[in-house]
Amino acid sequence: MSKLNVLMTMKRPQSQIDYLREKLDDDINLIMPRDYSEEAILEHIKEADVLLGNYITEAMLESGNIKLIQVPIAGIEKLDFELLSRYDIPVCNSHSNALPVAETALALLLGIAKKIPYHDRLLRKGDWNKTTKEDSKEALSLHNSYVSNSKVGFIGYGHIARNIARLLSGFSCELMAIVNDKSKKYDELSFIGDQDDLDYVLSSVDYLIVAVPLTPKTEGMLNMDNLVKMKKTAYLINISRGRVIDEEALFYVLSNNLIRGAALDVWYKYPEGEELTMPSNYDFHKLHNVIMTPHRADIMYDGYPFIDDAIDNLKAFRDGKELKNILDLSKRY
Repeated sequence: MSKLNVLMTMKRPQSQIDYLREKLDDDINLIMPRDYSEEAILEHIKEADVLLGNYITEAMLESGNIKLIQVPIAGIEKLDFELLSRYDIPVCNSHSNALPVAETALALLLGIAKKIPYHDRLLRKGDWNKTTKEDSKEALSLHNSYVSNSKVGFIGYGHIARNIARLLSGFSCELMAIVNDKSKKYDELSFIGDQDDLDYVLSSVDYLIVAVPLTPKTEGMLNMDNLVKMKKTAYLINISRGRVIDEEALFYVLSNNLIRGAALDVWYKYPEGEELTMPSNYDFHKLHNVIMTPHRADIMYDGYPFIDDAIDNLKAFRDGKELKNILDLSKRY
């Protein structure tokens, strides 16, 4: 293959485009459509070998000779899996965001356990938070929670969760996980279960970390029926996708102090453009026991790590080498 032509199908900030161009070799040609409508993308489809993005239509696949679809991010919930399954084209995503997302998850866990954002907000007003009233909706106790020697449960145990487990190794935590295939063994886990074991894990852990991809099977898997089985002293950290957790149920257990707190980097409503957008239909922003961050876990000063797997795959495809992160379209991840 003399030159690999890669057609972008999803809008990315110019800084990410510049990063791609810097990292890709000269014989990998990045084609930018005039906009990201189907019509504009189809103008270049005949010359494309690879589609880079998560916007894929039947017309694109029928009109061109596409040999690889590479999603340059981890999230794949926008893909049309029924469409893609009709074509013999490998579809890959990127997991090179795993370490920065894991670091953010650990920061969120420590932040909510130690009430760092809450106390920061108070002290900026001169309030030293001397209350010990734990059950107040207006104020939180001055006490914080141990992380060391606690029980930490994972919903999903893929690239991100395994990195979190490694980062937690210095805290001597007992680790448990709910996975899709519990025949796989991990020495660091004291318990590996599947969906049937979810209630057991929820009722056992001090910290629950949600790190599972969003699929039809996982959407809403945490709901009112099972969230209420968590300890009242437990915390929930979500760095997966908002819709894995039922929105109303999550707000209910937090606003009624049925769990001690949550740290959330993923949400239910996202801005369409530059306008201010509240991330939920519920008033999470009014709750003192919630840390809210705007889906920024893998945005780094030192580049865009979530794109690196995509760059590696484009080079591997050009060289006829093995691809990584090929999706199982039947499982939708």
